[in-house]
Amino acid sequence: MPLAGLMHELAVLALTAHGVTLLVSRAPRPVPRAWAVTVAAVVTGLVQPVPRSAAQAEQAAWIAVPVRLPS
Repeated sequence: MPLAGLMHELAVLALTAHGVTLLVSRAPRPVPRAWAVTVAAVVTGLVQPVPRSAAQAEQAAWIAVPVRLPS
């Protein structure tokens, strides 16, 4: 999951889906605790790279419209 988060920050949303699944399935108490530890580790690992990638978003901001090939 940390690698997926480094590749694309929105991949971390999969953790939310897993958390909802844990709540709905009423998993035994150690399972949500392990999930929470994992989420904390992943989010902690992404604290530094996310602001950097947000700053790089302006590199493509000059692109006004998508390129369309003639048909």
